[in-house]
Amino acid sequence: MNSLRLRKLAARTGVAAFVSLGLIAGFAGAPAVAQSPSPVTYTVLGDSYSAGAGGGSESFPCMQSPNSYGHDYAAATGKVMANLACYGATTADVQLSQVPLIPATTKLITLTVGGNDIGTGDVSAVCVPAPQSTQCTAALSSSMQKLTQLPTKLKSLVKAIKRQVPQAKIAFVGYPRLFEPNNMALLGYSADQVKTAKLMNGAADLLNSVIAVSAVTNGARYVPVAWAFAGHGVPSSAQWIVGPGDVTNPFVFHPTATGYLNGYTAVLRAFL
Repeated sequence: MNSLRLRKLAARTGVAAFVSLGLIAGFAGAPAVAQSPSPVTYTVLGDSYSAGAGGGSESFPCMQSPNSYGHDYAAATGKVMANLACYGATTADVQLSQVPLIPATTKLITLTVGGNDIGTGDVSAVCVPAPQSTQCTAALSSSMQKLTQLPTKLKSLVKAIKRQVPQAKIAFVGYPRLFEPNNMALLGYSADQVKTAKLMNGAADLLNSVIAVSAVTNGARYVPVAWAFAGHGVPSSAQWIVGPGDVTNPFVFHPTATGYLNGYTAVLRAFL
């Protein structure tokens, strides 16, 4: 049973490697910006977690979903939103392709970004099926080296946003932990699979820490969401993350519509 689970997990993560944490380059094209009769007061930037990939009814080219946290938050607060986020966006993509499109009337900006910059997909591609391999070690080493460069990139991004819309408040939003290792152990997953889950959760924590410090030191806010997703990772009875075994949703390791609503949106309303 354990080996079968591992083979299935590895097979799915062959695809999941291209969507892990919702962050890998590939679909970072020009986002579709809906025109509104009222002035935009709230703009969403960033990668696929801000685009809402995994929430359902995604549209090309940026895999934006009407069930994204941006849509949910705007509906709950009465804000007029523009979603510029795009699947696969890096900090450079956001700065070059999204920031220039921020409406001048924007008062609040939220964004998720950073995972693509450090190659989280490369890590998941090799470490999920083979956590003890030399390939996994090399991928982790490369990711940690790229992580050291992230603060400089985030600083540049914040400066660019402030130049574009000096009056807007900026809030970086974190990433959730993807796995429930204790549940995996109880359900008969192998020790290596459990170890990989803990490894990836730890990597998410480290990434969030760097984003948080970078945001605060550059005059932006940081909104943590990992705590809200606790107990709702893969696998769980009330799962808010698309798991490798879900054949109905191609956006593996992204929040579901429920995750965006009860995780991201609820936390944004509490913090902002």
